[in-house]
Amino acid sequence: MPEITRLTSQMALFFLVAAFFLFLMDRQMLTGPADLDQRPFALLSLLVLAGLFAVVAYLAHAQMNVLIRQRADFEQKLSAANHELSATTNDLEQRVERRTFEISVANASLHREIAERIQAEAETRRLQRQMELILESAGEGIFGLDIDGKVTFVNKAAALMLGWEPEDLIGQAHHALIHHTRPDASPYPAVECPIHQAYRDGKVHFGSDEVFWNREGQSFPVEYISTPILENNQLTGAVVVFRDLATYS
Repeated sequence: MPEITRLTSQMALFFLVAAFFLFLMDRQMLTGPADLDQRPFALLSLLVLAGLFAVVAYLAHAQMNVLIRQRADFEQKLSAANHELSATTNDLEQRVERRTFEISVANASLHREIAERIQAEAETRRLQRQMELILESAGEGIFGLDIDGKVTFVNKAAALMLGWEPEDLIGQAHHALIHHTRPDASPYPAVECPIHQAYRDGKVHFGSDEVFWNREGQSFPVEYISTPILENNQLTGAVVVFRDLATYS
């Protein structure tokens, strides 16, 4: 039962009791002898009212103390909850700040890495373009081979001497295409080809008494040098530089 309801019930009960006693006294005073002294009854009424007042005051005081204790307990709990909430909020703010800082550092690192990669790609494109310009401006024919003997790149001079478009040579086996026959018209096995040997034994090979064959099936004397390509100490192909001796004769 709530405290206020209990207090109300108790006060109502005491007032009913007091009213009953006063009713009895008034009735006795009305039915008693005329010469009866009325002062004791008046005094008794005052005592009853005083007692009633004292009881009501005591109950009100007790209830007030209960409310004060409840309020103090509630304020203590509220203070503890506020303290816990404040600690949780501070901890959360610190975590958010720490996480924000970590994200900022990660973003800065990512941006730096992206910038470095863009710069590296730009530098690679610049070097590649510069290499292409060098290859295109070279008077000698130049082509590259992979480990299987297939053409990986070819410059304009080589394509012109061989009578092919550069894109038609890419991916083709060089020996079967331009170096398949000796000057005496005998077959030229690939295993005996110095160009082939360069990306097999890792040594530089020269040739000055052989011929290449163009797209029309015509041969022309060449002088060439085949240099192996090494990546991380692994053979990955060769670069061949040649010139048409008939042009220089």
